[in-house]
Amino acid sequence: MKRVFSLVLLLSLVRGVSTQGQAIGPGPSLRTTAPFEASEPMGGAGGGGGQSEPSAYSGGPFSRLTFGGTVSSLGVGIQAGTSLGPFFDVRGFGNYLNLNHSWIDNGFNLKLNIEYPNAGVKLDLYPLRRFPLRITPGYLFFNQDRIRVDYRAQPGTTFTLNHIDWRSDDADPVHGTGFVPLSGTGFMIMAGPGRIVARSGRHLTFPLEGGVVFLHTPLITFDMLGQICASNQTRCQPATTFPTFASNLVAQVASWNRRAAVYHTYPIFEAGVAYTFSWRRREVK
Repeated sequence: MKRVFSLVLLLSLVRGVSTQGQAIGPGPSLRTTAPFEASEPMGGAGGGGGQSEPSAYSGGPFSRLTFGGTVSSLGVGIQAGTSLGPFFDVRGFGNYLNLNHSWIDNGFNLKLNIEYPNAGVKLDLYPLRRFPLRITPGYLFFNQDRIRVDYRAQPGTTFTLNHIDWRSDDADPVHGTGFVPLSGTGFMIMAGPGRIVARSGRHLTFPLEGGVVFLHTPLITFDMLGQICASNQTRCQPATTFPTFASNLVAQVASWNRRAAVYHTYPIFEAGVAYTFSWRRREVK
């Protein structure tokens, strides 16, 4: 009985293999079927037929890091960021600018200095699944931005202050400093296309974004030293004591401050380049 059962089993196996051979085709074509495609290579090594490297990875929080450089209306900067999930990234940034420029305008020697040191953090949100629109709220937690202008009148200079003409003394020309602070911590909101912390296999991204940051209201300070004279270079007196000059200077500075108040909302335009790499990644099985 055992022999009969063994013979029947053997014939069934031979018939099954024969049937597969007729359906698939002769010889080595069996190696192209799906079970062998995902299996380990026969013999342990070799070029083709081995297990391919997984192409999909599930990146958890902090799985990808990015570093980059930027140029913006806040200065020249660097930034570093990481992924928090499929719809969130976080970045820290810092900017610095120190620019000097000298020129002559309306009889005054002018020297401009712009110094912008600032730093903050941004949270990138991607609300649309199919289009990577980036909405970025942030906070500027360090900011000492300011603009300074030093000036000195040339000989024979006449200037207008608060709609009144004044004459600078040639022997002791008027001079001083104007100071415009753009400082203060504040919230920012920005937007731009694409991801900065790349999710695909590429490494380079070119972030472009725009928005505003809410600063302290600028308060211009302006002083004037030297002497002011009558039109014929007579009756020269220090600017601080010349009749009605001090009150007109105060009125002029107040007018400048009303114009500068709009920069409480400071515009930001930024472009740069960033490099992203994987910090750690997990294979999707």
